[in-house]
Amino acid sequence: MGQQGDRIFAVTAERGFPDPWLSFGDSLCSESSLSTELKHAIGTARKEDTAGNLFAVEAAFTAKKDNLRHSERLLSQVLSDYDVSGEWEHLDEKAGRLDIEDVAENWGRVVGLHPYPVVVESLRFNWRYMKTHGVRGFYEMTTGYVAALIANTERWEAAWAEERKTGVIDRLTTIECDLASIEAPMHCDVCKKTITAILYLDE
Repeated sequence: MGQQGDRIFAVTAERGFPDPWLSFGDSLCSESSLSTELKHAIGTARKEDTAGNLFAVEAAFTAKKDNLRHSERLLSQVLSDYDVSGEWEHLDEKAGRLDIEDVAENWGRVVGLHPYPVVVESLRFNWRYMKTHGVRGFYEMTTGYVAALIANTERWEAAWAEERKTGVIDRLTTIECDLASIEAPMHCDVCKKTITAILYLDE
């Protein structure tokens, strides 16, 4: 491991992940857990459609949608704040100097448990995207991704409403929408690790 990765890890160990990126990453981590809770609530309601079970599905959809809207607001605020402060130019300069393989090697040492290290590959993708399109460009792309997650949840909710109306169980939409949601931490929780490496590069 080289100097960049060691230094960034040392500063991260001392300070942790900075806000608002910590809050944004945590919020998108919740997207996965809320999706799992929703899937389980739907499964329970399909077996026994009591008022309580149906209310649990409605509450799970509401929690999932509220969390995504919260994530959307967090990201929108950061984009606006950094536009005003001119922070993007500084971040682009740092991103240009980041040694991707050096820092990725540090993360791979601690999170590369599976033969295909999804977190490490996501980090590599994020840093390469920032180098190519700029850090703001990366978060513009992320804004589109959050919007897609919102649309995914709306599709799931519409399918559930149709299922309740017709009595025909729609297992496929539940599978598809849940899979899309549980992937979110591999991108947006990883985001906080991506930006932290750049923020702490010269510390």
